[in-house]
Amino acid sequence: MHKDFPRWYAAVAIGDEATRQAARWKGLSMIADRADRATVEALVRLAFGTTRQPPSSHELTRIHKDYALADEAFDPRQASREMQVLAGACLAVLFERDDEVGAAAALSTACASFGGARTPNLPMDLPLLAEAALERMADANRTRPSLTKHVSDASPKIDFAVAGAKAAELTGEALTEAFTLASNTIKTALRTLAARQAEAIRAVDHFIQVQDEELQMLWWLTGGRSFDFDCAFDAVAAEAQPLVFAKELADSTVFPPGPRSIKPLLVRAGLKERKKLTVATALNAAAASWLNNLVGEASSSPVTQPLHFAIQRQSEAGGGDAWVQGWAAVVGVEGARQVSALALGVQFYRERLLVLFE
Repeated sequence: MHKDFPRWYAAVAIGDEATRQAARWKGLSMIADRADRATVEALVRLAFGTTRQPPSSHELTRIHKDYALADEAFDPRQASREMQVLAGACLAVLFERDDEVGAAAALSTACASFGGARTPNLPMDLPLLAEAALERMADANRTRPSLTKHVSDASPKIDFAVAGAKAAELTGEALTEAFTLASNTIKTALRTLAARQAEAIRAVDHFIQVQDEELQMLWWLTGGRSFDFDCAFDAVAAEAQPLVFAKELADSTVFPPGPRSIKPLLVRAGLKERKKLTVATALNAAAASWLNNLVGEASSSPVTQPLHFAIQRQSEAGGGDAWVQGWAAVVGVEGARQVSALALGVQFYRERLLVLFE
């Protein structure tokens, strides 16, 4: 059991219910073990209490089933608050994983927070945990591999004792079996060596790809030109820069959640924390055709991809600001809310990763 789970679950537990707590942890563990992107989306919606945008009935049924398998007395109809807390706990557990699902969980939670515009009522600071997880994952992806752990001075042991004993029988059948035994011994030793070599090569290859990723980002920054619009950074409309620059950095990202240097890169590209703008202002400043290419016909989540959802709403309304009120009502934020250009860029970068690495 996770060391913090008893404290988290205490927010909904009644008295000393060790048996129930253990059952809930068992169900949560089953959910975490089989979690995929669809599961993450459902957990985020539960954790943030988005009643207007509940999880899909399919995913909700799967989650309820796991808890019911761990506790036959579990009744989801009487456990809405409990499900919210358990969803937050499950996401916090996923944050500790170093795989695509863990990265998706942290990115989705950070995006759902929308720069603090949405704060879940949970016994843990879920957005803060997500931010910490993103930093840890970024560092882990970009740590130079130590090849010494893949190297061993001890050679695999090749023991022909059994084969030699069989060969000593000097019969045709025994000699054939002896050579077979010797061959198997050599194959086993070679497989051990090959496994060491393959592991070392994978570690080096991963690090080289990471360095190439960051090199491309640095060339983009040094050149000071937008790839999509083939113009200098300062020729891109100032209000559209958060979206354009974030999108282009996301295109160069190989391993989510990307490097920790994304925010400094966006700052150096020209995004300012003191410059405030609304989502509508940023979208209206960008070319409609460029925005539409980012979303296509795919349905964006209003919970974990609020900016992409805004692009779709704007496209449906044919531009202008007529879409803002409806979008704000669905997403659960104020349409007139102003955020910094830098925060908007970071938000869009993370949403792009969720789109690109589906």
